[in-house]
Amino acid sequence: MEWQQLRELLKTPVLKTLDFDNFLLFEYDDECETSSILVLRCSTCEKPVETNIILDNISRQIIAEDQSVYLIHCKSNNSKEFPKLVDYIKELGGESALIGRVDNQGILWGFLVGYSFNHRVFSEQEIKIFTFLASCIAMCVETTRLKKETTLRFSEATSLEMVSSALVEKRSLDAILEVIIDKAVQLLNAEDALVLLLESGKEMFQVRARIGDNVAGLTRGRMSVENSLNGLVVKTGNPLVSHDAQTDDRADQERAIRLNVRTVVIAPLTIRNRTIGTIAVHNKRTGIFNKTDLEVLCSFANQAAVAIENAQLYSDLLNARDEVSKKALELQELLIRTLHIQEDERKRIASDIHDSVISQIVGALYEVESCISQNHRKQNLEPKLQLIKQILNESVEITRSSIYNLWPSTLEHIGLDSALRELLMQFSERSGIRHSFEINGRRFKLNSEVQIAIYRIIQEALNNVLHHSSASYVDITIRYSTKQVSIEVRDNGIGFNTHQVMQSNSTHGFGLISMRERALSVGGTLLVKSELDNGCQIILKIPIENNIPMKEK
Repeated sequence: MEWQQLRELLKTPVLKTLDFDNFLLFEYDDECETSSILVLRCSTCEKPVETNIILDNISRQIIAEDQSVYLIHCKSNNSKEFPKLVDYIKELGGESALIGRVDNQGILWGFLVGYSFNHRVFSEQEIKIFTFLASCIAMCVETTRLKKETTLRFSEATSLEMVSSALVEKRSLDAILEVIIDKAVQLLNAEDALVLLLESGKEMFQVRARIGDNVAGLTRGRMSVENSLNGLVVKTGNPLVSHDAQTDDRADQERAIRLNVRTVVIAPLTIRNRTIGTIAVHNKRTGIFNKTDLEVLCSFANQAAVAIENAQLYSDLLNARDEVSKKALELQELLIRTLHIQEDERKRIASDIHDSVISQIVGALYEVESCISQNHRKQNLEPKLQLIKQILNESVEITRSSIYNLWPSTLEHIGLDSALRELLMQFSERSGIRHSFEINGRRFKLNSEVQIAIYRIIQEALNNVLHHSSASYVDITIRYSTKQVSIEVRDNGIGFNTHQVMQSNSTHGFGLISMRERALSVGGTLLVKSELDNGCQIILKIPIENNIPMKEK
C-alpha cells in the first residue's frame, strides 16, 4: 500500500488542533489461526523496521466489543487494554493516547493511534475529531486497497497467463513448476518458495521445485510430513497462513529455524479431490502474508495441479508410446522368428518323412517283393514278415512323433494333466533331467485355447531348461483357485539376467517373448524371475470365469 499519502494526511493543519506529537497506523491481521497481530503500516515518526505486535486473548475480546475509541494513559493504565500496544507507545515516549478503530465497510481493518509525550485530558470535541480522522483514514485505506488489488489482480492475471502458456509450451513437470513458483514469489514479493509432492507412502514429501537462497539445499530432497505446516495442509486440504513458523506450535520449528522461515503461506495441490502436495511461499519482504496473498497462491496452486496432471499424462503417453513401439518391434521380430521356425519345422518334417518314413516304407516294399518271390519258391516267410512288421511299426512311431509335435492330440483324448505328465516323462527320458509334477486345488474344465496355451508355454519352458539352464531338476506346479489357474515352472539351473535376455535376439529371448505373447492371447500374464546361479522361475496366471469343476474319477 502507498503510505505516503496517509503520512501527508496525518500531518495536515486540521489535525494539529488535536495536539498529538505522533500518529501510528496499525493493520489488524487475524488470518493466522494461532494469533492476531497488529502490523505497523504508517507513522509520523521514524518507523521502526517490521513492527508487529501480537495481541493476547484479552485484547482480542476487547476488539470484539466493537468500541470506536479507547483512551489510554500509559503510566496509569489500570484497564489493561492492549497491554503490548501500550508498552510499545511507552517505548516511543508516549504518555497519553487515543486508539481508534479503522473500519472498512463494517469490517475492522486496523487501528489509528495518536499519542502525546505529556499527560493530558481529551475533550469530547477532540475525541469526535479523532473519530472522524479514523473514518477518513478508512476511506484512504479502501482507496489504496482497491488500487493495490486492481494492480495485483492485473499482475496475477498476467502471471497466470504466462503460467498457462508455460503449461502448453513446456512438457517437463520440473520446468513448469519452476515457472509457477517463480511467478508466485514475484507476485507475493517473497524470498523463497517450495513445491512439495507426497511420496507413495504419504509419510514424506519430495521437493520437486524450489526458489530462494534459504531453500537452495533442498533440491531433490525429502521432508517429513508429520508435525509440519505443509503436512497439516495435506491432511486438512485447506490453505493456511503462519506469521512466524519458528514459534508456531503447528510447525516443525527446528526446520523453520534451519531454513530461516518466518512468515509462511501454503496452499494445497489438489487433483480430482485428492491432495497430492503443497506449494509454500516463505518470508514476505514487506510485512506478513494476508488474505489476498492466500487467494493468489491458491490460484497458482490450481495451475500447478493442472500442470502436474498434464505432465503425468504426457509422461504416461510417452511411456505408452515407447511400450507400443517396443511391443511392435518385438512382435515383428517374433513373427520373423516364427516364420523361420515354421520353415525349419517344415524342413525337419520333410527330412523325417524322406529320410526315415519313406526309406523304411521303400525297404518294406523290397521285403514284400522278396516275400512274393520266396512264396513262389515255397520258402519260409516268417522272418521276412516280422522284419516288415518292425519296419512299419518304426515308421508309424516316427510319423506319430512328427504329428504330435505339430498337434498334441493327447490334450483332446486324455486331458491337460495327463498330457503334461506324458510330456514330462518324454522330457526326462530324452534329457536325463529329473522332474516333479503337482496339482493343487479342485480342477475345473478349461477350453481348448487355454489348454493349448498352457501346454505350449510349458513345452517352451522345458525346451529352455534343456538347452540353456544346465539344470538337473525341474518342478511344475498347477494351482486351481476360484477365479484363475496358475502354473509355476521352476528349475535349479544357472539362471540368467532376465532384462538382458529379453532385450537380446537370442533363441532364449524369443522363446520367452513367444511365451508371454501366448499368455496374453488367452488373457493371462507371464512373469519370469531369474538370477545368475539361482535358477529360473516362470509363473503363468490365467483368469477363468464361470469355471465348471471336473468330476472326480
